Amino acid sequence: MKKFLILLIPLLLVGCSNEVEEEKSDYLTYKNVLQEEVEFSSLEDLDFDITISIDKINDEEISYRAIIDNPHVDMYKIKALIIHNYFTEDIFPSICIFDDTYDLVVGNEEVKGITLVGYIETDKDIEELDLEIRVLLEYEDSEGNLKTVYYKTT
Repeated sequence: MKKFLILLIPLLLVGCSNEVEEEKSDYLTYKNVLQEEVEFSSLEDLDFDITISIDKINDEEISYRAIIDNPHVDMYKIKALIIHNYFTEDIFPSICIFDDTYDLVVGNEEVKGITLVGYIETDKDIEELDLEIRVLLEYEDSEGNLKTVYYKTT
């Protein structure tokens, strides 16, 4: 039994390490694609509602958030990422790149929406930042087609 455990532990560590590296690679790929994207959907073209808000929390911090809700079509295996154009050393908020995916189904009362929230350390006012928020949302529709949506604040 001891030999089995000695062999199993390194295999588990290698498996977890590979999974973390793959998730990190996926995150960086999504982030880079979103940073380089030049074509964005308008609110009218989206299959869901999206609300972007930016708020001053205190003298040294601003919060930004994207709320994705009210789907007009069933959305499965959702992955989402929100980024901004202001310098940060923090990781950008994401959903389902490092964790389990979500589904937004029309009329579902359990999962009504998804919220991505991040913070920027700054003593500047919101207007001084000239902040641009970008959101990438990827999901499968009810036929299994992969959809990717790019949205940004203007």
